[in-house]
Amino acid sequence: MTGTHHVEVKNRDAVFKFDLHRNITIVRGDSGTGKTTLYDMIADYTRLHEASGVNISCDKPCAALIDLDWKHQLFDIHDSIVFIDEGAEFLKTKEFAHTIKATDNYYVIFNRESLHELPYSVEEIYEIKASGKYHSFKKIYRSNSKHVYYKEKTGSKLTFDALLTEDSKSGFQFYQHYFRDSSIECFTSSSNSAIFKWLLEHEDRKVFVIADGAAFGSEIDRILKMRSATNIRLCLPESFEWLILRSGLIKSENMTEILDNPSSYIECSEYFSWENFFEHYLIEVTVDTPFQYAKKDINPVYLNDNNAVKIIVEIYTE
Repeated sequence: MTGTHHVEVKNRDAVFKFDLHRNITIVRGDSGTGKTTLYDMIADYTRLHEASGVNISCDKPCAALIDLDWKHQLFDIHDSIVFIDEGAEFLKTKEFAHTIKATDNYYVIFNRESLHELPYSVEEIYEIKASGKYHSFKKIYRSNSKHVYYKEKTGSKLTFDALLTEDSKSGFQFYQHYFRDSSIECFTSSSNSAIFKWLLEHEDRKVFVIADGAAFGSEIDRILKMRSATNIRLCLPESFEWLILRSGLIKSENMTEILDNPSSYIECSEYFSWENFFEHYLIEVTVDTPFQYAKKDINPVYLNDNNAVKIIVEIYTE
């Protein structure tokens, strides 16, 4: 499945309207915010269809995962939007993550806790807002123009002494070279999940963290709740390859349209997370060119001062 899909779910008591942009959408919130109401409406429709009194309007079929044998039910669901209620124990398992990776569905997951086995975007974590009987999704995390997230009420100015990235290959090599003559030390955690531990062990540092926002949804909450969060800025572009593509260094047909509207081009059954697509796309469009890209080792052309500035300006300014 590709694209953005508008969903309207309603009965005589409640109306929900929202858009889904990626294969995984997380809906959070305390009791009484509407999560259970929405799920129950879709579950009723899954069991009873029109007899449920629920009307669903969407260009894709919508269904709730209601069977205890969730794998069996998923086997029969294709090119659809699947809703999963919080409390399902299988949500936290590697088996669930592996299973849905092989499907062509979008998933809306109601869950208050972070799901560390799933790579979901910081951009697709929502809460439900209500106005009378009408309900909509509102993003929980919002960034500034440089893709930076920070603790609420924290000032935007901070002088950093460390840069931390989860990328241990080309991205880390790029940042290490760019900041080589500055007072900023560069480090790599080697994975998204290890960033939290690194920050705990270096609470005295003022850190600019750069990670792939396309897969950082499960990590952002615990980092922003850290005691030292006021000394941390989370910079979460889609990926390092996305920054290169946005820089204007690479010329390719349809690139502007792809970057402006990626959901229309990223098939979820092929690319479970968007950063995988951008890596593959960058490699593909630069093959046999001076800008040929490889994840393992950064092409020196990207370290050229003029080129490096074009890449980093999207996320960082002195």
